[in-house]
Amino acid sequence: MKRIITLAFLAAAFLAASCTKEKNFNKDKETEGTLSFASFTLEEDQEVITKATAASGNYSIFIYDADDNLKLSTTYSAIKTGGNKVSLTAGKYTLVARSTEEEVPFAAFESPVYGASTEVTVNAGQTTDVGSLTCTLLQCKVTVSYSDDFLEMVTGPGVATVTVTAGHPLDYAMTYANGGASYDSSAGYFAVNSTGNTTMEVTFKGSVEGKSQRMTKTFTGITAKQWRQVRFIKKVDGSGNATFDIVIDSFVNDEDLNNSLLASENVIGDDPSAPKGDGGISLEFDYANGCDSQFTDMSRLVVPTLAERRMSLVFKVNVPNGIKKFVVLIDSSNDAFLNAVAAAEASTLDLINPSEANMMIFDVVPFPHGADMLGQTTMSLNLSASQEAILNFAGTHTFTMVVTDNKGCKNSIPVTMVVR
Repeated sequence: MKRIITLAFLAAAFLAASCTKEKNFNKDKETEGTLSFASFTLEEDQEVITKATAASGNYSIFIYDADDNLKLSTTYSAIKTGGNKVSLTAGKYTLVARSTEEEVPFAAFESPVYGASTEVTVNAGQTTDVGSLTCTLLQCKVTVSYSDDFLEMVTGPGVATVTVTAGHPLDYAMTYANGGASYDSSAGYFAVNSTGNTTMEVTFKGSVEGKSQRMTKTFTGITAKQWRQVRFIKKVDGSGNATFDIVIDSFVNDEDLNNSLLASENVIGDDPSAPKGDGGISLEFDYANGCDSQFTDMSRLVVPTLAERRMSLVFKVNVPNGIKKFVVLIDSSNDAFLNAVAAAEASTLDLINPSEANMMIFDVVPFPHGADMLGQTTMSLNLSASQEAILNFAGTHTFTMVVTDNKGCKNSIPVTMVVR
């Protein structure tokens, strides 16, 4: 599935070269050309990382010259407000788009970074169109799980440690209480070598059958755009003694990678243990709590003017298995609204864990937010107070509610508000 980042650059193409040689010819002066972002679009390839949190739409843009010197560091918003163009000395450049301004971290939980790059040539006195880029995951995603047979062997706490870059491990903790073990199922994201010769070391240390035990195993062929699903399993040796092993229970990667896989690995399209269906997650008009009866179609909610009436727009969110994640993807046909969203870093808005910058968007669209949402099976979503602010932005505004429950089921529900 591909989702086009909404902050595409839509202005008309820049028609003339931005800079030419002065009439008094000077050979020492640098001749410039123009790099146009007028038709620039950026896509996010989410085929592999369907469980990852979507990256922010306010991408950073970096331009490097042929000697790998950084010539420009900017953002979508800055280029858009600057006329969709930049002037550069004639030559060859590498344009990099990345979902964060910072470099890819060596290792971090729940921190996917998307990116892409392209080579461009700027000719003197001419305009070069950037075109389109498709951003993919720049890291290897790793999750850790245990078979039921293995968990029955556990008699105390433990930890699985995954290391891709030496000195930068991630610990997936296992706790033990009331005779049972539970473990961290978070997704870790690891930087990989550009050479492709990256290995991953997995170590388990913990109490198994009353003894402190340790095992280490190394996996090869680690690259970006992969999801390595590490699994600990019970194993019986030739003498009938119970031991354990570490395997890649399932391995997900982009089809175009064509890696050579280890014999113990299987290539699959989706996680076979992932829950099926939407878990009964739904969004409905809450007429019982005052929602206007005029609102019947979530795909086209016409916002009334203040002169017409005060809007009452109330929804009921149903999540039978309890809320684990609640993300809102914001799109709009109004550039000013998109700029406001970008300023709040809210193109992809995590309601449960909003950033400080996100707080700006809650003044425009008052979504509920905060950790109190976790585990709720029903919740009121009252957007009535958005009327006054949203009326300043004529156009079509789509808020896609992406809700994940505690069993991993997910549903995406778009709500479209129209301002005439």
